[in-house]
Amino acid sequence: MDWALAAREAYRAIAEAYEASRRRPLPTADIANFGDKALDLGSGRGAQPSYLEASYKYVVHCDLAPELVPRGSEAALCEATALPFRDDAFDVVHAVAVYHHLPPDVLGAAFAEALRVGVAVVATVWSLPGGGGAVRRVPWRWRGEALRVYYVYSLRDLASAALAAGGRPVALGYMRRGRRLNAFAVVLRRKKLKRSDLRGAPVGAEAR
Repeated sequence: MDWALAAREAYRAIAEAYEASRRRPLPTADIANFGDKALDLGSGRGAQPSYLEASYKYVVHCDLAPELVPRGSEAALCEATALPFRDDAFDVVHAVAVYHHLPPDVLGAAFAEALRVGVAVVATVWSLPGGGGAVRRVPWRWRGEALRVYYVYSLRDLASAALAAGGRPVALGYMRRGRRLNAFAVVLRRKKLKRSDLRGAPVGAEAR
């Protein structure tokens, strides 16, 4: 859980600045129509939560600390590998800029948990050279300071982790926000999952 604590403290330190810096959403809901109920995993604040609320009838925003969820919206505190929701609670889980904060040994578990609570998952990560979960440390120095830890995943890494978790990747590609290129994966659940099914689930991204 060190990775979750590191991410929580880094983003708590820059919560207001991060919100101000995210004025344009990634159009992840434009990829396909997934239903009416969405989970905004690792929501943060900024344009993305409002964009998802405009795209779905019902949205719950979920992040690691109260400072990181949008004010005045349905929200919960959560960690990506242990979501506090019942099976099939959502039609789709949007994990925008979340999974690149998770080390390889828990990436598969995060996909499996998302597929337990939602039928579909739309995940994005920063597109950086390399892959296989290589570690990058990226400092933040605007209206505050923080050291963010990133794990580099290729499209193949995302697809392999999703397959190991019981998902079926149906779309892989890239989208741009400003100067930053983001890789995305759209994953559908192959069969209905229950929390008890995940006890022995693979947790690593197998592709290298």
